[in-house]
Amino acid sequence: MDANQMLFYETLRFLVGPYIKMRMRLKIEGQENIPDGGPAVVICNHRSSLDPLILAYSVRNRYINFGAASWSWKIPGYAQLHEWTGAFPITLQGGKDATAELDRGLELLENGELVGIFPEGGETIMDPGKVDRIKKFKTGFARLALKARVPVIPCAVIGLAERRLPTLPSPLVEKITRMPDAGNGYSSVMYKRAMCRIGRPLDLGDLCDRPVNKQLLDLVSNKARRIVMKLYNGEDLDRFLTGEAPFDFAYDRVGGGTRKLL
Repeated sequence: MDANQMLFYETLRFLVGPYIKMRMRLKIEGQENIPDGGPAVVICNHRSSLDPLILAYSVRNRYINFGAASWSWKIPGYAQLHEWTGAFPITLQGGKDATAELDRGLELLENGELVGIFPEGGETIMDPGKVDRIKKFKTGFARLALKARVPVIPCAVIGLAERRLPTLPSPLVEKITRMPDAGNGYSSVMYKRAMCRIGRPLDLGDLCDRPVNKQLLDLVSNKARRIVMKLYNGEDLDRFLTGEAPFDFAYDRVGGGTRKLL
């Protein structure tokens, strides 16, 4: 992120952040878990288009370079906003384009920056009616963290109360994205009250020394997903939020069930 992007990011955080905090009565837990320096991959569930703003405001001591779905760059005004805030595109369907785009994330990590990824992709915000679970994580963030040998910081944005906005018609949505649920239109979620929990950094440890293959990527992404679910549900916070109980990401089980918050 260059100086101009930092200035715009900070201005946006200064102007919009207090409104978000007041309007949504935003509660933030775990701000101390963001290190003052050094690279890390920040991951978070993704239920609303407001999530990046909430996360950017909640992480007050650093700037996050967000990976944004490549189709969102087609929305008028979004491409410029992404550029101004240091975001980079990610092709959710994978392929050569996705590999090249993740290389940009790797470059940012090598420069000591924070990279923000929403591993659910766009599926959840396209179908926010499914509130009983956090959808399966894509593995791009795991590949980045393993290749760069950096920690993963799990976060959860929790809508304590919310309302649905009017639905955009499917023909308009299908011009922007080919996602499976595009034919149903798009109805965004507005949080009435919200909370952001920032978990303890997860050191991947010995996992970084293993060959990066599908089995390893699935292991890291699935375990990280369960930890985000724990933060979302307010479970095992002594391990994943406060650090009062030890947790070794490479060897310890996450364990336990999950429940709905909403």
